[in-house]
Amino acid sequence: MIVPMRKLSLLVFYKDYQHFLEELRDRGVVHIYENRQRSSEDETLQGKLRFVKRIGETIRALENRGVKDEGGKAEVAEEELLSYIEGLYRRQEQIAARLGELEKEVALYEPWGAFSMERINGLAAAGWDLRFFTVPDRRYMPEWEEQYHATVINELRGQKYFVTVTPAEMQEKPDADVFVFPQESEEKLRGSVKQLQDERENLAAHLDKIAVDSIRRLKHYRESVSEVTDFMQVENASQELVEEKVIALEGWLPDNQVTDMKAFLQEHEVYYEFSVPTPDEDVPVLLKNNRFTKLFEPITEMFALPNYHELDPTPFFAPFFMLFFGLCMGDGGYGLLIWLVCFILARKATPVLKGYLVLGEYLGIATVVVGLLTGSFFGVALDAVEWPWLKGVKQYFVTEANYGKYLNGYNPMMVVAVVIGITQILFGMCLSAAKLTKQFGFKYAMSTIAWVVALILLGVTFGLPALGISLPLVFVYLLYVLLAVCAFFIVFMNSPGKGILMNFGSALWGTYNMATGLLGDTLSYIRLFALGLTGSILGGVFNTLAFDLTASLPVSVRFIVILLILLVGHAINFGLCMIGAFVHPMRLTFVEFYKNASFEGGGKKYSPFRRRVVVEK
Repeated sequence: MIVPMRKLSLLVFYKDYQHFLEELRDRGVVHIYENRQRSSEDETLQGKLRFVKRIGETIRALENRGVKDEGGKAEVAEEELLSYIEGLYRRQEQIAARLGELEKEVALYEPWGAFSMERINGLAAAGWDLRFFTVPDRRYMPEWEEQYHATVINELRGQKYFVTVTPAEMQEKPDADVFVFPQESEEKLRGSVKQLQDERENLAAHLDKIAVDSIRRLKHYRESVSEVTDFMQVENASQELVEEKVIALEGWLPDNQVTDMKAFLQEHEVYYEFSVPTPDEDVPVLLKNNRFTKLFEPITEMFALPNYHELDPTPFFAPFFMLFFGLCMGDGGYGLLIWLVCFILARKATPVLKGYLVLGEYLGIATVVVGLLTGSFFGVALDAVEWPWLKGVKQYFVTEANYGKYLNGYNPMMVVAVVIGITQILFGMCLSAAKLTKQFGFKYAMSTIAWVVALILLGVTFGLPALGISLPLVFVYLLYVLLAVCAFFIVFMNSPGKGILMNFGSALWGTYNMATGLLGDTLSYIRLFALGLTGSILGGVFNTLAFDLTASLPVSVRFIVILLILLVGHAINFGLCMIGAFVHPMRLTFVEFYKNASFEGGGKKYSPFRRRVVVEK
C-alpha cells in the first residue's frame, strides 16, 4: 500500500533558518519539495553531485574486484582517498595501453626467430648487407636465392619472411617489402613488458589489499558529501519573502508523523500548516507492505513507482508473479535447487541481499509445487517412469495423458495458462475500477465494472454450452438481461458528464480495443505453458543423451561421462529457464497486467531530508 502523506508548509525567520534546518534534518522525516530548475542552475551543487557520482563509480570498481577479506589500509586522508584510488586505476589503464603497444612491437620479431645484431653488424663491417623482406607467397621468386642469396626464414599467414645477403655496394634488391624493425631491440622490449607486467600485478595486489577498507571509507565520505548536497538542494527549494526576511519551505511527511512533527514545530518560532495533497500535486511515494509482499517491491521499482494518487500494484501482482515464475521454470528439481541455494546463502547474507534471497526461496517453492503437479523433476517425466512408489499418484499429474480427454485433446497446462491469463486481466480491470473510484468517484468506474461483469457473463453464456453443460432456459434469459444492463452502462456511462453521442462513440472505440486487446493479451499468457514445457523437454533430452549415448561404454567410464553430460546439459537448461522465468513474468506484469489495471506510474520515491552520517557524541 501507499503510505498517506501530508503536505507541510513552513515560514521561518531568516536568522533562525540555518539552525532550524539542522534540527529538521535531525528529525529526518520531511521530504522537501525540490526546486529542480534552481538546482540545475547551481553550478556548485552540480559539481558536488558529479563528485558524488565519481565516488560511486570508484566504489563499484572496488566492489567488482570481489575482495571480501580485510587487508591493509591506504595511508591517505579520507578526502584524498578518491584521487589516490583513481590515480591507481589510471595507472593501470596506462600500463594496459603501453603493454598493448609493446606486445605489438615484440610480435614483429617473432617471425624471424632468434638472431644476433652483433653478427649483422659484423657482416656490415665485412662489406656485406643483410636485409629483411616480406612478400606474399605467390610473388616470391626462387631465382632471388641465387641472385640475392635469399633465404626464407618463415612462412606465416600467406607471407614469406626472408633475408638477403648482398655486397654493400649493390643497389638492386628484390621486388618485396622491406621489413622495418622497432627502434628498440627485442630483448629490451621484452624487458619493458616484464617490468610493466610486474607493476600491473603489484598495483592489482595493492588494490585488493586496500579494497575492503577503502570501500568503507569511501561510502562514509560519500554520505558526508551527500549531506552537503542535500542541504544545498533544500536551500534551493526555499523562497525568500517579505524583503528576504521570511523564508518559505514546503515538504511532505507520512501522516503518522504529523503529531510528533507538530510537537517539534511548536517548540520553534515558525509558522506551519498541514494540508491534504490535491490531485494535481506531485507527492512522494512511500510503500508499506507485509513481509511477503515487501519482497516484490524491487520488481515494482524496476518498472516505476506508482504515483501517489493510484493503487500500489505490488500486493496484487506478487502472487501471480510467483506462480508465473514456477510455471516458466516448470521443473520441481530446479525449484528445489533454487530454494536450497537461496536458503543456504540467506543465513549469512547482509540485510539488503537477504530480501532477494528470501524472494528466491519463495520462487523456488512455487517451482517445486508446479513441478510436482506436472510431474517433472530434473527433466524426468514422472508419469512415464515405471517406479513402484509412483504407481498410486501417476494418474493425478496434470498432463495431457491424464486430462487431455476431458479438454478435447488440449494440453491441460495450456488451458491453465489461458485461465490464469483471463483471471489476471479481469483482476487488473477490477483494480482499474477501484483506482477510478478512488480518484474521481464511483460513477467513473461503472463502465469498467460493467465490462468485467459482461466478460464473465459471456464466458458463462457461451462457454458452458461449448463444454457440453446445458443451462436452464430461464437462467439463459436472466443472463441476457444482465448483459443488456452491462451494455447500457458501457455505452452511456463510459464518459460521465459528456453528451450521448460522445459516450456512444467512446463505447464503440472501447469495444474495438477490448475485442482486439483482450485476445492478444490472453494469448500472451500461453508463453507460461510453452516455456515450462520447453524446459521439461530439454531436460529430458539431456537425460536421454546421457544414458543412451553411453550404453556401450565400460561402467567406470560411463559413470563419468553420464555425470558430465547431466551436469553440463542441466546447467545450460537451468540457465535458459532462469532467464525466461524472470523476463516473461515481468513482461506479463508490466505489459498485460499494468495495461488492464490502468497503471500510470511515475511516482517519486519518498526521500526525507535527514542526516546521513551519524555524529558520535
